[in-house]
Amino acid sequence: MLIGLLDLIRINFHFLNPFNETIRDYEITDIVYSRLRDKKVKKDDRIVLVNAGFPPSRDTIRMILDRIIDDGAKVIALDITFEERKNFKIDSMLLQSMGRIENVVLANKVSGLEEDGITFKFQEACDTFFANHITTGFINFIDHDSSTIRYFSPREKVEESEEVCMAFAVRTASLYEPAAVERLFKRNKDFEEIYYTGDENQFTLLDFKDILDVNQNHKTTLADKIVLIGFHPTSPTIRPVIDKHYTPLNPLYTGHNSQDMYGMVIHANIILMILDNTYIYEFPFWINLLLTSVFCYFNVHLFYQIFRRVSLPFQFITRFLQLGEIILLFFIVAILFHYYRIKMDMAYWISALLLTFDAVKFYDNGIRKRFKILINIPYTLPPAPKRIKRVETANETPKEPSPDAGTTPAQQSDSK
Repeated sequence: MLIGLLDLIRINFHFLNPFNETIRDYEITDIVYSRLRDKKVKKDDRIVLVNAGFPPSRDTIRMILDRIIDDGAKVIALDITFEERKNFKIDSMLLQSMGRIENVVLANKVSGLEEDGITFKFQEACDTFFANHITTGFINFIDHDSSTIRYFSPREKVEESEEVCMAFAVRTASLYEPAAVERLFKRNKDFEEIYYTGDENQFTLLDFKDILDVNQNHKTTLADKIVLIGFHPTSPTIRPVIDKHYTPLNPLYTGHNSQDMYGMVIHANIILMILDNTYIYEFPFWINLLLTSVFCYFNVHLFYQIFRRVSLPFQFITRFLQLGEIILLFFIVAILFHYYRIKMDMAYWISALLLTFDAVKFYDNGIRKRFKILINIPYTLPPAPKRIKRVETANETPKEPSPDAGTTPAQQSDSK
């Protein structure tokens, strides 16, 4: 009850904003991503990234598309917004190149969220000249009042569209492996947490100059692959902050100082999660509530017994136990997420642990002594009655054995 009351109180002072932003951007699982992740890079052979440069030229994109289609790519997804028409001739030629293959996805955005918090008003960032002929998917990320990209929405409702709009990564995965997206929709979740398997090093990254170079043959690299075209500089030194975001893979998991991943790589991680069925699992609310109650009861009972029996070093012992339990909880969360992708919310657990010491003392010294009903409640359950064993006393005379006891019939006849 105390934790629930404190949870309702929202502190929103301006001088606390830096601390609030830091806390919202941090999760225990960030340590797993940045420190415990396998440093050995495992190359994925299904997704290829192509840097189109900035700003991307539509004529260059057309030539890139022609080369990639000729090399046998299975799905082509352009993480580029064609917001308006520019040159009619170039745009027409670009649309014609897109029409050479069925599996092409263009990027758009959903905007104008209604008051119900479910439906968006319209789609934008892709001109109807392209959107009316080519499949689209929205590239909006969910930030949840945090600068770190952790979640994405698989699909959204839009008023102006009769069909449900899919996310850019979901639409791309559906063209490559429809069964994988069916598994995603069977989970029936409004949003999914992204399971990051790595940065751009796990994908093959090509520059548009390499694609257009007639002396280079990329047919082996691009055949039957998902090709994402967007902005991602190939130079390791020149990394402008354009379409770059914070992710849990950031080496500085607290107090981020620079964005660490481009949007195209985030989409690639989402596609991998869908194809490999590597989703993050969370316990339902009622299980979290039950486990929190059990954990809270255990600590209250433990601290109460320590308080009753060793009152002098009570504070030292309980603080030591609190520190040890918090470290143990961190290890449990890290192990479950690292090996099983199970995410546990330990916020209420730690809150119960930190409040137990003061709550026990306040209850015993302040509340319990003021109400007679509480005084009559025993500290512990009464012990079970012990079984009484019969013990012979000194006044009782032992029974003498009969003269015939312990003798055989032959011995009895001899004695007679």
